Amino acid sequence: MEIAGHIPWAMSLGVCCLVVAGYLLYRAALPTPIEGIPYNDHAVRRILGDIPDVIAHYRNTSEMFSFLTAQLVKHNSPIIQLFMRPFSKPWIIISDFRESQDILSRRTREFDRSGFFGDLFINLVPSNHVHMLTNDEWRSHRRLIADTMSTPFLQGVAGPRLYETVNNLIDLWREKARLAQNHPFDVHKDVYKASLDVIWAASFGSDIGVTKKQLELLRSIDRLDRPKDTGTAVTLPTAADPEAFEAIMTLSDSVEIAMNSPVPRIHHGLALRFLPRLASAVKAKDKLMKEHLDASWRKFSSGAAKEDDVRCALDLIVRREVIMAGKEGRAPAYDTPVIRDELFGFLVAGHETTSTAACWGTKFLTAYPVVQEKLRSTLRAVFKRAYDAGEAPTNQEIVTSNIPYLDATIEEIHRLGTTAPANMRRATEDTEIFGHRIPKGTDVFMISTGPGFHSAPLPMDEAKRSKASQESINKNGTWDPTDIGEFKPERWLLKNEKGEIAFDSRAGPTLPFGGGPRACFGRKLASLELKIIFVLVIWNFDLLPIPDAMASFAARDVVTHTPQHCYLRLAEAK
Repeated sequence: MEIAGHIPWAMSLGVCCLVVAGYLLYRAALPTPIEGIPYNDHAVRRILGDIPDVIAHYRNTSEMFSFLTAQLVKHNSPIIQLFMRPFSKPWIIISDFRESQDILSRRTREFDRSGFFGDLFINLVPSNHVHMLTNDEWRSHRRLIADTMSTPFLQGVAGPRLYETVNNLIDLWREKARLAQNHPFDVHKDVYKASLDVIWAASFGSDIGVTKKQLELLRSIDRLDRPKDTGTAVTLPTAADPEAFEAIMTLSDSVEIAMNSPVPRIHHGLALRFLPRLASAVKAKDKLMKEHLDASWRKFSSGAAKEDDVRCALDLIVRREVIMAGKEGRAPAYDTPVIRDELFGFLVAGHETTSTAACWGTKFLTAYPVVQEKLRSTLRAVFKRAYDAGEAPTNQEIVTSNIPYLDATIEEIHRLGTTAPANMRRATEDTEIFGHRIPKGTDVFMISTGPGFHSAPLPMDEAKRSKASQESINKNGTWDPTDIGEFKPERWLLKNEKGEIAFDSRAGPTLPFGGGPRACFGRKLASLELKIIFVLVIWNFDLLPIPDAMASFAARDVVTHTPQHCYLRLAEAK
């Protein structure tokens, strides 16, 4: 009887211990803010922090970075903290050009590559430099692919291939305009696929044929049934995509799994291994890479091939490996995880960013016809030989040209389109930003879609800036807040000492390619692609106004900050 009487007491004690342990675990799981940095009070009272608010915003808008901007404005501070991962440090969000540039370019000992990149890409390209810390391994990877950004390669090898594939897109849009008969049509997938054609040609020296297949299909059609209302978009037939294209796009799109998961590396890794669609794409990609590596190896292994035989990035890398192996007295290792992942990363990253920037460019040039006409007139004056001959400028004429208004237009597309809306770094030691303590291991998101970039800057005490940030106050201009949200290429132009109009890359705040040693590796190739694309598009077509419903500048944040709608209504340029 005595023992039985103790059982309820023991159970009660056990329940009490469980309740206390559960409460202590709950308290430990709640977000812990960094002192002094603004945050949402309600977020620290729930384990998921700011995640529910971000999810709700994303469901309504398909955007994440507009949420970050809204929080900065809400707290009237260029630095805030958000709680975006359970049991993790807060994310620090800043929107300030000078402080961002200082962190990216000069404080590289205190800040290195964010683990956010590893979350996204480590399963897809584990041996690619994009997610590595800045160490000897990273530097060796960059040396391996460095020649792909050299002027001889870009102008002599990549340029002609880019020019050819962009002309295929021009021909495709000419066929679409013929069939659409003054109706708007969706070009998002056209740009997306043509950008892969472009980067594929630069990577492998061959034609994957996505745009050509679509062009062949449309050329076989005499006419289409169209809506009577010319304000209604016309839907055009779509050709089946090549298997290689499907595999690459499936893997590229799979990064969204990691972006939307609370356990990104585990989730994405399991998906790539066990989801049949993704596992099949991985096998197809591996087979594709091996075939092209073997073909390039056969070309250069004998030593008879010369520099003139380099026709793509792959050739460049394999030839360099053959030469280096000969100098070092070892067997060449041309089919390695490093070479495979660097090439695949080159392909995917170049495709995603360029296609997004090109889509934003067509939208801005459609919405601002005065800019479009000024650009067309400028191009005709620069390429007078081609205009007088009634033909398009040649590849060589385009890639060697210096056209300040074109440079300014592309830079303004980058500024307002913000293909890459944030640069991320992780604190490698305890440090400070704006006088606030930033613990080691904290991720810092430097966004370029908010105050100071697209709207008036938020107030900040100059004395709280880093010393280098204070000293850089006059190195770059600032934007006039009265027109900061307008698409205005002229803001990038000035008169040089000779009295000539020149492009000024330091005219004001923008960070489309990041900064410092971890700045975008493919910047030169992307700039060349966009130069060729916009010269040929504006040379051939007048981008006519489209209905407001299709002209929205709403975006969707996935791997890039891409427009939700991308429609064109085309006429031959007069």
